[in-house]
Amino acid sequence: MADITNYRAFMESYVQFLEEMAQSEAEKYAAMLSYDPKKIDQTVSRQQAMNMRLAQLEEQRAQEQRRAGFGDKTFQQILQELQGQDQEVFSQLFRRFEKAIMNVKYFNGKTVSFVQDGLRMIGATGQGESGTYRSDGKRPADAPGASLFEAKV
Repeated sequence: MADITNYRAFMESYVQFLEEMAQSEAEKYAAMLSYDPKKIDQTVSRQQAMNMRLAQLEEQRAQEQRRAGFGDKTFQQILQELQGQDQEVFSQLFRRFEKAIMNVKYFNGKTVSFVQDGLRMIGATGQGESGTYRSDGKRPADAPGASLFEAKV
């Protein structure tokens, strides 16, 4: 029973972190809309740190879940095994987990779309052909901005 209590405590902290991450994604989107480079840099840096923490937490979630005797089961499968108060508590936790994930995805999608639109407006479509180098690291022969030192001798 202690293992399920530890799993519950861990999941509560994990869900809280995901909710903070969703809020951070919303702040990152707002920073992008503000065109304030300082805000953008701060939110992107914070997001990078959160992404690293997320990877650690997900690994720990898998370990805690196995310790609790649930193996690699999905949240739905875990809920089917639980009863009474445990089922209610974990049902609420898993709903909060899913909502936080949906919010992270939503605001991240809005941010990516906004940035892609901005790149299209300035002519940098992100497809590698409009810049000096392609995604494979090679420069197209007709690329604009060729260096003076690349002239054939």
